[in-house]
Amino acid sequence: MYYLFINKLKILQKLFVISRIFILLIFCFLDSCKPYQTIENYKYDNNLILTGVVSSIPESSEKELEFTFHSYNYGKLLLKASREYVHYLIPANELQLQVKLYKPHEYSNVNSFNYAQYLERNNIVALGKLVPNSEIKFQGTAISYLPERLRYYLYNYLQIDLQNYKTRELILALLIGKKDFNQEQQNLFLESGTSHLMVISGLHIGLLSFIAFVIVRVFWSFSPTLCRKIPAQYVAVSFSLIIAFIYSLLAGFSLPTQRAVIMLSVVAILWFFKKRVSITRSLSIALALILILDFNSIHSASLWLSFSAVAFLIFLTIILQQYKSRVWISLLSQSYLAILLIPVSVYFFGSFSLVSIIANIVAIPLVSLLIVPLLFLCLFLSVIDIKLWIIPSFLLEILNTYLEFLTHHVQLVDYLGYFSVISLTIVMIGLILVFLPIGKPLRLLGFSLCLVFFQPFENIAKKHQSIQIHIFDTREAMVLLQEHGISLLYTSNKNLSNNFSLQTNLLKYLELQGIDHLDYLIISGDSSHTIDLFNLKKQVPVNKIITNIVTDLPAQKCEYQNNFLLQQVNVKLLGEGSSCSISFKVGKNEFLILDDTSISVQQMIYKLYNRVISPSTIISTKIPYSKFITRFKPELFIHISDKSLARDNISLFRGNKTKIIDTYNNGAVTVNIDKQENIFIGSLLKNY
Repeated sequence: MYYLFINKLKILQKLFVISRIFILLIFCFLDSCKPYQTIENYKYDNNLILTGVVSSIPESSEKELEFTFHSYNYGKLLLKASREYVHYLIPANELQLQVKLYKPHEYSNVNSFNYAQYLERNNIVALGKLVPNSEIKFQGTAISYLPERLRYYLYNYLQIDLQNYKTRELILALLIGKKDFNQEQQNLFLESGTSHLMVISGLHIGLLSFIAFVIVRVFWSFSPTLCRKIPAQYVAVSFSLIIAFIYSLLAGFSLPTQRAVIMLSVVAILWFFKKRVSITRSLSIALALILILDFNSIHSASLWLSFSAVAFLIFLTIILQQYKSRVWISLLSQSYLAILLIPVSVYFFGSFSLVSIIANIVAIPLVSLLIVPLLFLCLFLSVIDIKLWIIPSFLLEILNTYLEFLTHHVQLVDYLGYFSVISLTIVMIGLILVFLPIGKPLRLLGFSLCLVFFQPFENIAKKHQSIQIHIFDTREAMVLLQEHGISLLYTSNKNLSNNFSLQTNLLKYLELQGIDHLDYLIISGDSSHTIDLFNLKKQVPVNKIITNIVTDLPAQKCEYQNNFLLQQVNVKLLGEGSSCSISFKVGKNEFLILDDTSISVQQMIYKLYNRVISPSTIISTKIPYSKFITRFKPELFIHISDKSLARDNISLFRGNKTKIIDTYNNGAVTVNIDKQENIFIGSLLKNY
């Protein structure tokens, strides 16, 4: 009877635990369904009065400030304001603002960065701007955002205190998680594979907590009286948790710090109750809690990089137990971890570093064991007017020199191809089999699986012996023609000065297609915008440039007399002044790409070339000059724009039964032409 009662009691305890978890999940669900008014209930671009709280440190540029604002009605907004409002925009300030909100158009291109998804994953519902010269009303202080205000004051204090140090940005990143790196610094950390050290991560928190634990335990043990009242290890564990929590608050409670604090808290709480928990279970609990609190973080690269790094370290700790030397174990674990993280890095970022193993062997202990503790000591001493910033700054300069030396000849390796989740899984299984202390047959199997990483990439248009025209979803025209390994890019000169568009749209697509150079680059646009070819040519070689715009590089004029033939594609150059429209003709199919400039230029192009072209498809960012429609009666019009076509414009094509496809609603559009000259059209959202 007694045992039956005990069993029932255990079952009730389990049910109680499950019910608490279930209730927690319900609360999390309700929290994610907050009764915010839907952001679509009003028209964008209208002035709107919002009440809320400044929830981040404002990012400063020459003319504007950018900050997140938690609106009580709509949720989290990303706003911009004139610098004249800087005294109002302090974290934790409750304000009433007059703003103009808008939702950004998301350019949908293959394998590119999705800004709308980025905003959504960060719970930002809209973008906006403060109405110029509008009044801001201060309504109090939000207590829950005071830690962010502490970061703000600390940031301003350090900006002044470190103004004479070259390593100021690095110190700010390591102390309060504020990343103000310039492009050169970012490239250095990426190429050396040490960018994870320049953010406040679980590694820093864990080591700092351990140092705090050791120091407090040693000093507490000096007093037998105190030890009799409270054991030294209890005080040390509590103090190390406090240090971990404070450091994570300084970092803005980012995902890596959340993981570290939750893991430390789980281990500490169970230790207080004299219950042991394995590190794998602690890691699993941390992952579950983070996903419960913020399920959108499942899309975050930092989450999976952080947790996979810890999981790999656990795995390596187990398989390296055969070695007795701690130095040897440390070197092997760092090397193996770097190798294991290569496919993960390729999956998320499309590149990896060849010198990361050598760089991290020096950088990890230097930053985590020496520089970070020294920075906290210097911060504490600076409060009492003892300035010792020169010591950690000198160490950071040494680290910087070391990384520059490593990356001087060996740069970041771009993975030219598509690395899928399946490829990632196969390679990871292969690496684990290689590292496990098992028989040769299984290790050989592991090596075989790893060969997936070295899959050959070739120009897809060349492989399938087809002609492909790819229309990018951009504001200005950008079209890529591929024919049997020959690549021709037609673009507006405005795209060339937009480094973000080049990196996230064009270069990502070229990598996916296995294109390592451009045979022809045809540049159109207004001569008032200079051509900036530095960013493009740095990333991909260009054999021949065709444009009517003045450039420092050798270029051929966009003139009809310079027409050329690829293999099957006849390229016609329809130049007028600085503008350059072109035509691709494949058998009976002709594609006309009109320049981004004015209708008057289109009229002149029609007048000059209407007898030598007969397009069945027109591609343009503007509605074509009416005679292009009435005379040629195109079967298809592809509209490149960040706005939907107006009804009046659509009616122009109805009489000719022209099919309209726009990138605004369909994303990037791809036209394939097979050997029989049949046309197949598809986009990211549908096929036609």
